[in-house]
Amino acid sequence: MRYPFIAYNHELDIDESQMLVQGMSLKKFWIYWKYVDGLTQGPLSSYALILPSWLGMPFDYTSARLLGCIILCITLSATFLTFKNLFSPLISLVAFLPIAFFYLLSQGSFSTLYNEYLVLFLLALCFWFFSILYRQLQPNITLLFVLGFVSGMVPFAKLQGVPTALVIVVFTAIIVFQRSTQKIKSLASLCVGGLLFPLIVLCLTIQFGAFEYFWKFYLIGNFEYSSGGTTWQKALQYPGFLAHSGQFLFLFIAYLFLIIFALWVLIRSGSLFKSFNLLFWFGLIHIFTSFYGVIKSGYLFPHYQQFLIIPFGIFSGVLMEATLKTAQWDARKVQLFSFVWMLICLSPHLINKLATVTGHASLPGIQVYKERLGAPLFISPVSREILKYAHQGDNIALWGWHPSYHLETKLTQATADAIPYRLLTPSPKQKTYQEKYLSDLKASRPVIFIDLMSCQSFWFNDPTQYKHEQIAGLQQFISQNYQQVITVDDERIFVLKDRLKMLSN
Repeated sequence: MRYPFIAYNHELDIDESQMLVQGMSLKKFWIYWKYVDGLTQGPLSSYALILPSWLGMPFDYTSARLLGCIILCITLSATFLTFKNLFSPLISLVAFLPIAFFYLLSQGSFSTLYNEYLVLFLLALCFWFFSILYRQLQPNITLLFVLGFVSGMVPFAKLQGVPTALVIVVFTAIIVFQRSTQKIKSLASLCVGGLLFPLIVLCLTIQFGAFEYFWKFYLIGNFEYSSGGTTWQKALQYPGFLAHSGQFLFLFIAYLFLIIFALWVLIRSGSLFKSFNLLFWFGLIHIFTSFYGVIKSGYLFPHYQQFLIIPFGIFSGVLMEATLKTAQWDARKVQLFSFVWMLICLSPHLINKLATVTGHASLPGIQVYKERLGAPLFISPVSREILKYAHQGDNIALWGWHPSYHLETKLTQATADAIPYRLLTPSPKQKTYQEKYLSDLKASRPVIFIDLMSCQSFWFNDPTQYKHEQIAGLQQFISQNYQQVITVDDERIFVLKDRLKMLSN
């Protein structure tokens, strides 16, 4: 099911291009936050995209999606092993089934976006380690250290995963207090493991002069990253957003059905309060913390909701485990329930696929044709113009949101910001971001500067408001050092005057 997306070597989502450009640029510059900044995304996700190039693969969509598929397979394996450790064999399958169908049959955002894949992978490992410790009468000290270490990596993949990792660590500490005969040593192992990776990053940022950007742009910048409004207002917006979340809605409905069914049986039998064990609160608190991580920014992107998947699985598994013990079904009833449950999980995906095939899909999607599978990366007219003036190893700067030009030309970014979101969005630090951008430009002096602002631009599509001339320092630097050579599709290409002199000789 993933093959068409892997073999289709074209941009399906603009975030893909942004991440790939960051990986490609990091291979050249190496120091994250100083030369490459992924805004809400941590450095580990970008560094991971360098791995395919070490195997001789190019920086393109096929390489990245293949890597994403491998990471997802490991994530799903760790998730199933988590359920297997926490629940009986039947309940582990019941809890995992919606996830299996969702990732096997899903398309769009959940197949092409991998900026959550690495943090989900790290969190899945944390859940798995927790599930092993949960089964142990005496928590293993080495495993506690490993759990802490992987949890400490989570903030540097994506800060949205921090609440989930923190809850796992807190509940692990509770298990240590309840069971360990070496409480101080065990807790010390967990804490040292958790602090080790952040301390390594802290030392590296100080050594390579990136600490200021790490602190101001990543930590403080992400806390300020919001579309506005209170948490309550954002929560009230969620039902409307969920209705337009594509196939995640199917997974949500499946788990909601399972949770409501289990609660109904437990309440009728008067056994609900008996199910309030450590694992019950572990799952319930994870749902609330993950939900906060999803809505906190106010930008309700569908792929954010993947943080809810494992918590939903754990909580529904806890309730169903208690339900089967209470109901005391015979083998025939269990088989019937399992079969009906499989149909409930599968049918929305089948109906959606049939609607798409018959031309009645509710949302338009990108068509992936067979003849385009395995075709080389498309080179746009703008990129062809860029290559007339640039040489291999040059840097280019984009004033706009079209990072795929870097991939098409294989030319790295000249500024830490590959996209202009922070530069053009009003915020307390907007001027600081613009100053950093201009400073990067002056230091790197890219061969090409492209002003992409037009009525067709992505997100920022008002050229009178967003063109580079609106920022005095930037306008002055470009006019002094660059010359506009051509306009392609309303996008203006400027070439460094020194390069034009060299080419004319």
